[in-house]
Amino acid sequence: MRSTRTTITVAVAAAGLAAAAAAPAGANVQVGSSAWEWGNPQPQGNTLRATDFRGATGYAVGDFGTLLKSSDGGLTWAGLQTGTFTNLTEVQAVDDTTLVAGGGCVARRSDDGGRTFSRIAFTPVENSCKEPLAALSFPQKTVGFLALADGTVLQTADGGTAFAQKSAIPGTRAPGGRDTPTALWFTSPTTGFAATTGGKIFSTVDAGNSWKLVSDTNRAVRDVTFFDATTGYAVGDGGLFLRTTDSGVTWTPKDLGVARNYTGVRCSTALQCVVSTAEGDVVVRTTDGGDTANALTPSTDKILAASFASATRLVAAGERGTTVVSDDAGTTFAPVGGRLTGTFSRLRAGLQPGTAFAPGADGALGKTTDGGRTWTRANVATSEDVLDVAFPTATVGYALDVQGGLFRTADGGATWKTLDTGTTARPNAVVATSPDTVLVLGPTGVRRSADGGNVFDAVRSDAVARTALTDAERAGSAVVAWGRQDIVRTTDGGRTWTAIRKPGTYKRVKGKLRNRLVVGRVDFVDQRVGYVQDGTSRLWRTANGGRTWTELPGTGTNRFDGLQFSSATSGYLVAQGGFGDVPSAGILYRTTDGGKTFAPQVVSPTVIGPTGLVAPGGGSDFLLAGVADLFATTKGGVSGAASTLSITTKQKRYTKVTKITVTGKLTPATGTERVTVSRRPEGSARWIAQTVKVAANGAFTTSWTVTRGANLFVAQWAGDFDSAGDGSPLLNVVVSAKKKKR
Repeated sequence: MRSTRTTITVAVAAAGLAAAAAAPAGANVQVGSSAWEWGNPQPQGNTLRATDFRGATGYAVGDFGTLLKSSDGGLTWAGLQTGTFTNLTEVQAVDDTTLVAGGGCVARRSDDGGRTFSRIAFTPVENSCKEPLAALSFPQKTVGFLALADGTVLQTADGGTAFAQKSAIPGTRAPGGRDTPTALWFTSPTTGFAATTGGKIFSTVDAGNSWKLVSDTNRAVRDVTFFDATTGYAVGDGGLFLRTTDSGVTWTPKDLGVARNYTGVRCSTALQCVVSTAEGDVVVRTTDGGDTANALTPSTDKILAASFASATRLVAAGERGTTVVSDDAGTTFAPVGGRLTGTFSRLRAGLQPGTAFAPGADGALGKTTDGGRTWTRANVATSEDVLDVAFPTATVGYALDVQGGLFRTADGGATWKTLDTGTTARPNAVVATSPDTVLVLGPTGVRRSADGGNVFDAVRSDAVARTALTDAERAGSAVVAWGRQDIVRTTDGGRTWTAIRKPGTYKRVKGKLRNRLVVGRVDFVDQRVGYVQDGTSRLWRTANGGRTWTELPGTGTNRFDGLQFSSATSGYLVAQGGFGDVPSAGILYRTTDGGKTFAPQVVSPTVIGPTGLVAPGGGSDFLLAGVADLFATTKGGVSGAASTLSITTKQKRYTKVTKITVTGKLTPATGTERVTVSRRPEGSARWIAQTVKVAANGAFTTSWTVTRGANLFVAQWAGDFDSAGDGSPLLNVVVSAKKKKR
């Protein structure tokens, strides 16, 4: 190999680099099939795997079905509704309005710039397939080629409805080899190239009917691109960089001098190209076809894809949605959007509408004052983790750390004053009912200050003096606090407290009433209406301040560990694990009828903690997923047209254990939806689920064995990006012995 001169330079995205001014993220990106929008990071936080630009119009795809569009060369981005949560790895801007994207068992196309999408139906169903998508290339609007993981090549002439199988790529599993296809690039409807992990590049001049070996190396080839019909490039493992200037007949190796595994290559001219790497710490730029190269460091986060929007505009993206732009072809970079640094543990709503706060590790405090559209960092004056915060106004607030330290700010978190609570005990929660009235609660009892925290006194009320308390919430003008065995309420700023009866059964033991129900989470929207999640994740509701409780079994799940209600009828459950065919993710269950029915919402690939959701009512709801992914919604998370879901069975009462069929109807329906039907037998808190496909007319069927007692059934679905999700009313099928005649 001929030695080439390589110049190594570093360009880090920083405020002091002026060549590319810091770019805005644009409107907040909406997630998936629900109306939650990213607040941190921005533009969004799912890892991006591939980018492609056609002039100023470009697209980026990544994890959890993410597909973004930019119309201004990468300066601002908007989320597109792909109709899938599958990780996307391939994207191509075919022309000014046509794009294709795919990954796994899913492929999509849009002919209107991303406003609507249709399915590229290379597999019968999208929830599973034997051979997932490995690569795709569309040389024309309707003519495209797909390579599957086993080397099978499919050709479509109608944009992706019908396919013809072509000759498999040599050396791959389909013809008996071991290699995996990695890239396709067609320069015309008949001429194209395919690369494999075996280090080979094959060409076809008859639309895939036959393949010819044109390059053979000992390193896996990961990507192929052509700037025009004659000039092309290929990259791969171990710094592999190949160039052709004769339409792919011969490929000449070049040594870029950057020891990385190359994964992608895109060019703005016949000589200027950018190469992405598997390591993600640098991208490599050449301006002379590979004779020399520069290693660029666009970000401290991993950069996994890069493309040119013009000869000078370079856009790169990668880990956790990091997106950067350069206006000097990569000499300097500036971030698009931004990220709130820190690790956060919970959310608290402020009393001022549109405010929310996220306490976290090492004194971290995130805050928003604009309904979650943007977040900023305000450090509490402690090196300990911040356990809880309370902000009665946007500027006056209190912070409690894990060692029991209490702090007060009067300037929105810029400075903090240390307070003395008068005890060495470590409280579990802090609540402020006004700028001057603050309560610290737990581990046992309540301490109260009415002068901004200068002096604290123990509350002597019998209801709390010896009561173990773990958390508290404002409930309108009241405050409700709870522990594993008790719920208490104050309506006078914490001076006096009364006990609230728990759900469940009270029995007299040694002269005292006892109730063994374990309290999990509690949320009262006012003094009368409240909800309780018990230790077995059953949901209870009271409308009279706790005098009586009603169980709400229509949740359809026992895998929830948090709840938040913005009104007497509207609220959420925070679920753990996935839903139906959606893998483990951040799932909410939404109700608008006081808990009679619940519709799932898929928000994030990262799990939502039990205290990661606040719904203060009257504006924005806020959500924390993982350790730093922040979202907000003003629509209750509901996106798309309304849908209705119902279930029934021929007979609702039996005298013995038997098999039954539960049928249902989803409206509207296309036949691609998946509905989950769940059953809970009497005496159990556990739900057993079946996920089934809906027919084109919306009908679906499940089969069950019903056991003695009440068998509760509910159907739910999470929506499909066009329609909002829904949950059916509860269906009760009872099995009881036949009464004997006297």
